Amino acid sequence: MSKYNVFTSTIGDCTVVEIKPRKLTKEETKKLRAIRRTIMGEYNGPRAARYLKISTRQVRNLKSAVYAYGDYGVIHKNRFHRPPIAYSEEVRKEIVDLYRKKENRGMLISHFAEMLIDEFGYDMAPSTIYNILRENRIRSPKRHKKKRKTNNEKN
Repeated sequence: MSKYNVFTSTIGDCTVVEIKPRKLTKEETKKLRAIRRTIMGEYNGPRAARYLKISTRQVRNLKSAVYAYGDYGVIHKNRFHRPPIAYSEEVRKEIVDLYRKKENRGMLISHFAEMLIDEFGYDMAPSTIYNILRENRIRSPKRHKKKRKTNNEKN
């Protein structure tokens, strides 16, 4: 496991490779601290297991991963993996752009999802469309109730 995330993107006929160092989350930092103490002998296996709320076997596995990969051994191997069924960024961007068009703006997300499925032939669940729009900070418009007139306003 390398210390870096490698991102590639293609712009026209040029491929750009971006290399960013991996960062540990708070939970991973806590794991690393406990495993280091186990390696140094300050903690034993059961104590580290209680501290991390995992089994002693998992402590042994983490310890061997830290020996093999260094600090990055505590990172879950599936963390940076994108699932094969995930929709591509182009499809996600296309859905967001369609919603932001003038004729679709202000439409309820559930109605917009039905329109995408019927008119544009997208084969995805309405909840997926809702999640894609929510990721881009697009929310379904709320109903505005008319204010009732009070006795003072009637006269």
